[in-house]
Amino acid sequence: MMQNETFHSQLDQHNLPLFVLKIDRQVPDWELASHQHEQSQLLATTSGLITVETPSGIWVVPAQHALWIPSNTLHKVSSYGISTGYVAFVNTVLQHFSAHTCTMLQMTHLMNAMLERVETFSETSFVENNRRLMDCLLNEIQSTAHPIFYLPMPKDSRMLQIAHDLLKQPDQNLNLAEWASRCCMSERSLTRIFHHNTGMSINQWRRKLHVVLALQWLTDGDSVHQVAMKLGYDSDSSFIVMFKKIMHLSPKSYMRQS
Repeated sequence: MMQNETFHSQLDQHNLPLFVLKIDRQVPDWELASHQHEQSQLLATTSGLITVETPSGIWVVPAQHALWIPSNTLHKVSSYGISTGYVAFVNTVLQHFSAHTCTMLQMTHLMNAMLERVETFSETSFVENNRRLMDCLLNEIQSTAHPIFYLPMPKDSRMLQIAHDLLKQPDQNLNLAEWASRCCMSERSLTRIFHHNTGMSINQWRRKLHVVLALQWLTDGDSVHQVAMKLGYDSDSSFIVMFKKIMHLSPKSYMRQS
């Protein structure tokens, strides 16, 4: 991906109904400072993990997911590790999406293929066939099922630091006392504040994060054993038990259905 100034300039200076930029920066942990645009955006992640921070919270966008960002929404984008994907800049209203709230989507093979194709379009080479493909892509975006799995991110800066630590090192398994010590507060206060921010305990949040990452890595071709080791589990079976408690299916069964 290009530098921030160039990136924002390219997004704002066009007249196409749909403008797509490729995210392919081979640098880990990149970041785009808080900004906003007059048009809505679809941020699609093809590999890696991206977070989007808005005034209403922070969204986690794992591989093969996308986030609809309404127009004029202030947002900051951060990558964990090396992340790739697309940003679709949309000059039209999509009726199925809120004008005020971000919406998570499950990516499809068709959406991936059309984003890749539309990314090659330019105003100088624009023809009517391009417009038809853009219309098809917009229809695909609107008809894509919203994933039921959602990982809320805390707004409190201390709780957010815990979330960031787990995102950067998901295999760590500190106990409540250790997290409380890091935050310079009591275990009771930590439990109360984290639950108020996310609706769950730190361990519950960590397990849901593990499922998000597991789905990403399994989609990328990792085995169940490899995923279990990356997430710090002692055995494949302990990872599978955790996964089934949340998704109600084993990892292999879930992947066969997806």
